[in-house]
Amino acid sequence: MMNKLILGIALLQVLFLSGQSLQHPVIWTTPAEKPEVLAKIEDYNWASSIVTKAKAAVDDKVSTHITNPLAILNTIPALAADDNLSEAQATTNAAHSKVLNYASYAAMIYYITGEEKYAQFAADILWYYIEELAPRTPSNTAMSGSDFYDPRSGYAQFAIAYDFMVNYLKLPSTQVYQKSTGTKIAFDNTKAQKAVYNIAMNALHEHGGADTKYGKTVSNHPILRAPGVLFSILCVEDDTERERMFNVFWNVGTKEQNSFTKTILPMFGEQGIWPEALSYSFMQNVTLVLNLVDRIKPELNVMDNNMHILDGNFLFDNLRMPNRRFVRYGDSHRDNDGTAQLYRYTLNLASRKGFDSYEQKAKVALKQSYDANGGYNPPVPISTFGNFYAFEQLFWGINIPETIEGEINFQKPTVVIKHAGVALQRNYVEDNNEDYGLCGIIGGAHYVHSHCTGITMELYGAGYIMAANAGLPKTLAERSQPEHENYFWRHAGNNTMIVNGTTHGIQPGSWNSDSYLWMDTTVNEAAEPKHLEDPINPNFSFATQFLDDTVNNDQQKRTLSTIRTSETTGYYFDMFRSKSLGANNFHDYIYHNLGDATNIMTMDGTELAVTPTTRYQNDIGDLQKSPGWRFFEDTNVTAATDAAIQVRFDLNETNTYMNMFAPSGVVREYTKALGPATREAKGGYINKKTQIVAIRQQGEAWNKPYVHIFEPSKSTNTSVKSVEHLYRGEVIVGAKVESQIGDKVVTDYVICQEDASKVLSLPDVGIEFTGHFAVVRYEQSIDKAYITLYIGEGTSLTYGSHSLTADASNKGQKVIEVEADLSRVLGFKNLENNQEIPKGTNLTVEGIVGTDFTEATLYVNNVNVGTLTEAPYVWSSIPELTNMTDLSYLIKIEAKDASDVVEERTLTLLTPKQWAYTPDNKPHAIPGKIEFEHYDNGGIDIAYWDKKNQNSSTFRPDEMVDISSNGKIVRDIKSGEWLEFTIHVAQAGNYDLEVTHQTRRSPAFKQLTVSFPDENITLLSDIILTNTGSGNYLTETIGSVDLEAGTHVLRFSLLDYGFDLDSFEFKLNSLSLSDDIVKDQSKLLVYPNPTTNSFTIKLKNAVWNKLRIYNALGVEVYANNAVQNTLNVSVKENNIKSGLYFVVIRDQQGEQYTQKLIVK
Repeated sequence: MMNKLILGIALLQVLFLSGQSLQHPVIWTTPAEKPEVLAKIEDYNWASSIVTKAKAAVDDKVSTHITNPLAILNTIPALAADDNLSEAQATTNAAHSKVLNYASYAAMIYYITGEEKYAQFAADILWYYIEELAPRTPSNTAMSGSDFYDPRSGYAQFAIAYDFMVNYLKLPSTQVYQKSTGTKIAFDNTKAQKAVYNIAMNALHEHGGADTKYGKTVSNHPILRAPGVLFSILCVEDDTERERMFNVFWNVGTKEQNSFTKTILPMFGEQGIWPEALSYSFMQNVTLVLNLVDRIKPELNVMDNNMHILDGNFLFDNLRMPNRRFVRYGDSHRDNDGTAQLYRYTLNLASRKGFDSYEQKAKVALKQSYDANGGYNPPVPISTFGNFYAFEQLFWGINIPETIEGEINFQKPTVVIKHAGVALQRNYVEDNNEDYGLCGIIGGAHYVHSHCTGITMELYGAGYIMAANAGLPKTLAERSQPEHENYFWRHAGNNTMIVNGTTHGIQPGSWNSDSYLWMDTTVNEAAEPKHLEDPINPNFSFATQFLDDTVNNDQQKRTLSTIRTSETTGYYFDMFRSKSLGANNFHDYIYHNLGDATNIMTMDGTELAVTPTTRYQNDIGDLQKSPGWRFFEDTNVTAATDAAIQVRFDLNETNTYMNMFAPSGVVREYTKALGPATREAKGGYINKKTQIVAIRQQGEAWNKPYVHIFEPSKSTNTSVKSVEHLYRGEVIVGAKVESQIGDKVVTDYVICQEDASKVLSLPDVGIEFTGHFAVVRYEQSIDKAYITLYIGEGTSLTYGSHSLTADASNKGQKVIEVEADLSRVLGFKNLENNQEIPKGTNLTVEGIVGTDFTEATLYVNNVNVGTLTEAPYVWSSIPELTNMTDLSYLIKIEAKDASDVVEERTLTLLTPKQWAYTPDNKPHAIPGKIEFEHYDNGGIDIAYWDKKNQNSSTFRPDEMVDISSNGKIVRDIKSGEWLEFTIHVAQAGNYDLEVTHQTRRSPAFKQLTVSFPDENITLLSDIILTNTGSGNYLTETIGSVDLEAGTHVLRFSLLDYGFDLDSFEFKLNSLSLSDDIVKDQSKLLVYPNPTTNSFTIKLKNAVWNKLRIYNALGVEVYANNAVQNTLNVSVKENNIKSGLYFVVIRDQQGEQYTQKLIVK
């Protein structure tokens, strides 16, 4: 009834105030859509939560405003005299945007609820700006003083608030607070329209000159400004002037606000994305503007020539690393994520226009996005730039069902971004992909916000983006510092090749003044699979990028391949060819990696001696000190060597490694150095110097290219055991890579010739190949052997008696099972490389040893623990493998035959990287009490997250969690930190959770969320603790939770600051239903499970006549006796609270079925 009353009042206001042809609101919604919006809020929790969050953001200010209007008005800074300030000088922008964001939220709440206290609050803020801006002219209208900042922030929020409020403001009874007199006066819409006109005209910026960039490249500024410009124009009531201004915005353009149709939209190439660095490429504002213009002017048919932009909206999710962070090229932030907004904009537009395939695709993409992030929790922030989240989600958002048909594979092996010259390669696994997935990019080009890099590379490994491109610093001021302009912008700050010590960019054509960033665009020459296609073999893929570098008069060609050897092992093949078209004096291969140490070794582990060098303390004398390697510190170089080399980068934080293998045969000098810290690095590496290796080779590097095998590993025992060059005459054309994974041995011949016309013959091993890229694999486990022939680009491949002819697209593959050589088999029974063993294990090792061998010796961490001369080859009661608590163990079997020929197999065994901080390393017992400072072992970003990265306590001093000096309290808590505890619940049941804490801050604030993150279960959320004052500790029950028996990882998420934590305790309330009742029955389906809104119960091939749902205490919460086999149950309608439930049905034959259900 209340909603109908509010709607009726609103419609009367519209009828009464409809003097101009454009009805308000118009930006995010219309009066005709209001019933639909109200229904959305009524029906869906996500929609109502947006209103709730918006209220939470403004309610205290609105309440204060009723009696003290100056409280909010006094927070408004003085308005700038004009719009001529630089971005750095516009220091008041955030404050203006913030207060107008409060106004826009209040105006939205008034529009939805009709509560006039919100209207008055918004009206008084708007009136302050109206009185300030109405007397001005368009050319000197300003808020912060930046013609780039104001349209993106203050102007946009002003327009949104005015659009929601205008009907209220124009009521004869409306009064507003005038700060200058301290009194209320009648609202004057004529003055308001003068201010609106000034804002719109200033944003449009006709006084600044004409658009001269039709068909040319422009920066992202006009796109970032565009919503605020268009919103302001739509608030102008003079129809003729508004239409004229819209035409300038849409068709004509100005110097600051380029034409949307003639300048902005033509810059979207065939891939449909904005051609800049990745985090700038999202450009959600373009789809926003297209959708808004189509809503208000459907006759323009804006999508007729712009459907490729909708296609481009789905490209970005393909550019995620295994940990879901984005790859990075140019001035990019790795964690900026505009995909959900793009999908919501696309969905709204597609659903209105009847673009059915795009509508379905957007729904699926949104569902996948929400699932990946633990569900849909709409953000409603108060922020500075482009803060449209609340409005676009509420008014343009469409409900996404819990279950939806279809799936989008955003993990194709090859992705090519043409404008950036970038090719991505990946190989992901089903289980523990964050640990074992492979993903890398190679490429480079000039575009707005590009760096001058040549063909640079990023590599992921074992949970880290190990080898990172430069990216963008946090602050605007840092962008102009020498570290950014003279290093990260340059070749030496990236993973690339420098020719003759002089590789550089030039200024003509550069996107930024005095930047010397222009370079030629790298192009994709070949790839298998091609862009977003499916692979022909799950273990192999490649991409080759070519750079015709006219700036430096050289040519370069780089191939990156991901090669999978098992579900937990694989490697990158990187071949980099380079030659100067003039003199080839020397080449430097530059590689950066996270880490604490760089070890340069021969393949037997012998460290190479190094001596200090100053060879990189020079530049070419240009303005930007190219190539940028003056920033290398602590530079130490080896003697020249042609030996096979392993470079190992040690990440001590998690005992993780990146291993870089170089075959023998080319004389090189290896310099290890330190450079500036890697931006946005994981864990403590964000504050540590980056490890660098610079490898110098005299002469050309085209016929003698750099070939490197990169293997991420979780121990020093790599699966790659040896690497050799492959030659076509004197030309290096690939590598032979031998790997050993447990009892499996893999030999790969990775062939990468200069182009597809080349013919290779390796008679010693029986290989013949015509083409560019191929792999021949021989693998043998204990009793099986296979040969794989793979052509990525070529025509024919032969290995011994086996041959393969490529298809019409010059690719092909086949796998042939062959007879295994059992006489020399060697391996471990029931053990695999990187297998995790519970801490405290006493391990027996059994070897599988072929009949050719006369003895076998077992080594543990290079210690001989015994030699056996006959089967069974079993080693037991080994002291080194008793009560195993070390993080890793290197196990090796060395077997010798009658001729004293030795073969070996090695593997690494791991104990958990995260384990309980208890005397016996076993999980904390529940029920029981746990000290907060006894969070799990494992390190930052594994067992905990801490922002300060500093612990001054003597208790656990090597950890980053802030602990009191007495070692008993977790203190200095910051928002976003978390602690995890491995627990073991002895008995399923309902438990009270008590927390002992000190809470000093007031008023009340959200402090804790408690969850099982690995199980995607939230136990308690947004807990507010009792204020204790300083120096007082309180033990209080924060909630009751249902816990299943077994081992879990419990996380306390810390939501704010101002409190300290002592301990927590789980106390058993009551037991759950007995285990024999809750057996999993495959005939009974309950889905989705977990659920938030509704769920379906289905009995396969039968019907039931009795259905009951019980909570964890055994209390019946739902009953249905209808004869049926499918039923949909609404959580909200049946008042089913969050928790654990049991669905119990009895069919017509009297048989009972039970399933667990979790309601979140």
